Amino acid sequence: MAAHQTEWSYSNDGRIAFVFLALAIVLLAIGLLAVTAFGSDAANGGVALLAIAMFLLVFSVLVFVPRLARRGPASFSFYSRRSLDEAVKAVREAIEASGRTPRVDIVKSRSDQPPRIVTAEGIQTRFRIEVTRHPAGAEGGLEWTEIVESSASREGEEAQALRKKVTERLAGGSLPDG
Repeated sequence: MAAHQTEWSYSNDGRIAFVFLALAIVLLAIGLLAVTAFGSDAANGGVALLAIAMFLLVFSVLVFVPRLARRGPASFSFYSRRSLDEAVKAVREAIEASGRTPRVDIVKSRSDQPPRIVTAEGIQTRFRIEVTRHPAGAEGGLEWTEIVESSASREGEEAQALRKKVTERLAGGSLPDG
């Protein structure tokens, strides 16, 4: 794995949740149809389909509803070895460079370092910055900061420019050894 990630990862959680819920509803309908149309002959197959449908339904609600509430239906994320304060500063500077005044809100959390939400009036993009574990594991023992950009548009020029400015500001200066 490369020492530092330089790309923003796109995630369409709304579409993923929709697919899981749609599949659960389709399996539920097929299971109910099989049991009602064929009676006891299709009971085992129908019950299996109903069980799978219920699992998918519960899974999608438990996994994707909190994720949708935190990140929004579509988002970009970026992991950095910078501290939470440095990441907030980079996002603030990127928004200020676009001529807007950023606002930082601290989210209520039980964490020692609660997440920060950075927004600006006139920009649909919202940045959620929080200390997290990087998917690559605990290599190096340093904390990772995840920056999540939630936006209404995936390819908006302003959103792309903000992501680029944030990346440049996080890369500026010396990066910690990884």
